Amino acid sequence: MAILKVARMGHPVLREKCQPIDPAQITSPAVQGLIRDMFATMAEYAGVGLAAPQVHQAVRLVIAGGETDEEGRQQYRVLINPKVTVLDEDDRLGMYEGCLSLPGLRGWVERPAAVKVDAFDEQGARVEFTLEGFPAVVIQHECDHLDGVLYVDRITDMKKFAFELEADRYFAEDPAGDAEGDEEAYEDD
Repeated sequence: MAILKVARMGHPVLREKCQPIDPAQITSPAVQGLIRDMFATMAEYAGVGLAAPQVHQAVRLVIAGGETDEEGRQQYRVLINPKVTVLDEDDRLGMYEGCLSLPGLRGWVERPAAVKVDAFDEQGARVEFTLEGFPAVVIQHECDHLDGVLYVDRITDMKKFAFELEADRYFAEDPAGDAEGDEEAYEDD
């Protein structure tokens, strides 16, 4: 396993539309090695998720967390060629998102609160599932990377874009920064 260099905002790879991975290649040493290296990189930088373009690989592969098991341990999904379908565009969840490719920054983003995902897992098996809440936000954030979209592209009010420390300091009681938020919500891939 290797810890890979994380591409930062401004690097062209983060704005590319990524290529699908041939399902026959999912169990190949190259793809399996990339998955292992992405896990090591995500752990090194304490991320909740990581997309392949963030480690300079323009392929449709993400690792997404946000879910926990019965003991409260973080669970991760490896998704290859994922397709995300919004279940209800009107039911939205807002939180300050962060990204390993934009270190030290946070921005308030509102996303659909529930999605259906269709993808291949790390063994090449087809998986389909639904997610709600924080795990749904993580999946959407990571899958955005596969289409060259960063969370900053989804911020509708740039007054709600800040350095992490300032967001923690000034928006802790009002995460939305508009006196309407009622819970502290942060996400970091």
